[in-house]
Amino acid sequence: MTPPLVMLHGLLESPAVWQPLRAALDDPPCDAPPLPGHRGDAPILPEAEGLLQPDAALAQHMADRIAERSGGRPVQLIGHSLGGYLALMIAREHPELVERVLVVGAIHAGDCRKPVALRTRLVTGTPLVGPISAKVLMRRWLADTDRFAAWMTASIAPGERLRAVPDAMRRELATGCPRTARALAIWVRAQSALERFGDIEVPVTVVVCARDPVVPYAHQMALARALPFGVARIVDSGHLPMLTAPDRFARTVRAWLEDGQSAPSAGAEAGWALPADRAVPADRALPV
Repeated sequence: MTPPLVMLHGLLESPAVWQPLRAALDDPPCDAPPLPGHRGDAPILPEAEGLLQPDAALAQHMADRIAERSGGRPVQLIGHSLGGYLALMIAREHPELVERVLVVGAIHAGDCRKPVALRTRLVTGTPLVGPISAKVLMRRWLADTDRFAAWMTASIAPGERLRAVPDAMRRELATGCPRTARALAIWVRAQSALERFGDIEVPVTVVVCARDPVVPYAHQMALARALPFGVARIVDSGHLPMLTAPDRFARTVRAWLEDGQSAPSAGAEAGWALPADRAVPADRALPV
């Protein structure tokens, strides 16, 4: 029996970010739980405060949700950005619950080892102004589809364009809680788990987005190389391949679903695959 599929979205995304991928995969059975504050049915402050602690409480919460929905069966985990971080935490803490993992543009430290943008500092670093700024900025960002898409262009690479921006993601985020999303952003900035990820014993495929303006290439490769059972796949993409190249990204995921750790040859297309775009042990992955 095929293991259930679970998709974990990133910060300031929602489960609907996976809509283009799911459609391209012919809508397979899938669970896509929301992060705290990122949809109306997700945990919010003050009840969610216990999840945003230095330990693995949030990963435990997500693992409990996954186990409940899967009946305890091992699942196939896909995670993007912060969702990738949580997928790896779940794989480390609950290997019995995870068959294998695919992460995309994933982080191993919340600051990605790069300077923090002014807007991020304003929202997360000022206790008095921050909560108000988060509410105002999110309200403006989610006000209409054009502004929503325009804001997301900061996450794509030069020459890319957003081909699929699910309006359902904007609507889901609009039902969420800006205060909780801000608290989650603060929590993320404090995370660092590269050494802990070296204990993961399940197979992990790391899709490294080579032109990612959000999570630097070197940061993603450091993660891939830290995984004892990691395989790196380098693709010519910014941070959102599921939205800038949904069909090609779906072929990558479909091949992973069908072949496990083997390389998806269908992804080797001009404008997508790089010369180093193949599945290789992460400690031997070639730089671009």
